[in-house]
Amino acid sequence: MKKIGSVLLVLMVVVLLVACSGDSEKVENDPIETNVDDTAATEEDIAPNDGIIPDGEEAIRLSAEQKAKYYKVVEFMLPEGNFRDVIVDYMRKQSSIEWVCGEDFSVSEEWDHWGIALDFKKGQTYYGIPYADTKVSYIQFQNALVDGTYTAKSSSWKTVYGVQCISSIMNSIQQFDPTVAGTSNEMMPGTKEFQAVICGDYKIPKSPKRTLDIKEANGEEVMYKAYMQLQKGDIIMTRDTLKSTSHFRVLVEDPTVYTNATGKVIPSRCSVKTIEQTNAFDSQRTDGVKTTWFVDHIYSFTKLYETNYIPLTLASYSKPRSEMEVPYIALDKALDPEVLAKKSFDNTVVSNFPIRYIDIEIIDESGTVVSKLPKINMPNTREIELKKYMTTVFKDLESGKKYTLVLSAGIAIDSCELDRAEFVLS
Repeated sequence: MKKIGSVLLVLMVVVLLVACSGDSEKVENDPIETNVDDTAATEEDIAPNDGIIPDGEEAIRLSAEQKAKYYKVVEFMLPEGNFRDVIVDYMRKQSSIEWVCGEDFSVSEEWDHWGIALDFKKGQTYYGIPYADTKVSYIQFQNALVDGTYTAKSSSWKTVYGVQCISSIMNSIQQFDPTVAGTSNEMMPGTKEFQAVICGDYKIPKSPKRTLDIKEANGEEVMYKAYMQLQKGDIIMTRDTLKSTSHFRVLVEDPTVYTNATGKVIPSRCSVKTIEQTNAFDSQRTDGVKTTWFVDHIYSFTKLYETNYIPLTLASYSKPRSEMEVPYIALDKALDPEVLAKKSFDNTVVSNFPIRYIDIEIIDESGTVVSKLPKINMPNTREIELKKYMTTVFKDLESGKKYTLVLSAGIAIDSCELDRAEFVLS
């Protein structure tokens, strides 16, 4: 339910430059006027889409006949309770993982309209998955830590283990919903790829290139009413495809809403509290935490409108559990030692959710990992033929020696070992 204000508040203005996936904007807590007559918004203003899935309903599972087609199927439990809580909890989980930088590294990129310049220092403690574009899950990053430390192999945001604003949100959505997947393209209304749901009653002009176009087609009053419809777990987005920039935030609670005596929204007093991954360290933190995650920052409706944010929600928030799918990862056939001996595979990994990674380790007879090959940075891949992508894992092995190959895979919710096999390289 919306938080309704009837008392006078005073907030200090804090200005910060922040960007993610390209947007540079001032982030601030707007001052609140003290000379208005404000009253409570009615419950009729609130969308009924509460995200609570009725207990006792079974999600869709593979049938015994379907499972029989695979060598191995690993299923993961759908989260219980309110999916709105699930998405926020997973965002917080990604933002709070603690790690120490093992060696200095940077995430450094520059484009026409934005850039990244993040320096991570040896021995410094950081919180949250780093800002990068490899789309790793929480468990992927956790598995990459060595005694609590992480060191990147390069400064490219395509190799550093991390997430940006949209991939962190996709990770969170994919705790329960595989249908919202991909990149920021899939979140833009008016495109054929659009996978979210418009929150509110604003209209979409034909083929919008910017959320500014959507805002201007509707005007302040319509957009403010749409912001009022937001709830915990919903998403706000600003995007400019002409400049290849966008940014996304997730609401951590229902908005605080103020209206005057006539029921009109007071936008400078209304606000949302959000969590977001950004390409800047949060200078507002006073607790010594070093992080690129902006946690529980507050933005007024006025600021959202000025910076071209539109409100979005998810269809899965109002679906019964019986329409949701149990996540799984499957391997079509067992690893074949004879095929491995020839430096090849005849296996395929499949999932009903986007596959976050495939990982292959080769271990020698002494127990030492002598070769390791991950496949990452996959926004919406559901099937991977190992022969196409993973054969370079064999390139430095010695003929005639005995090895053990271990195959693992993960989706956003969890990961598993799919198989292991001993082989002698031909």
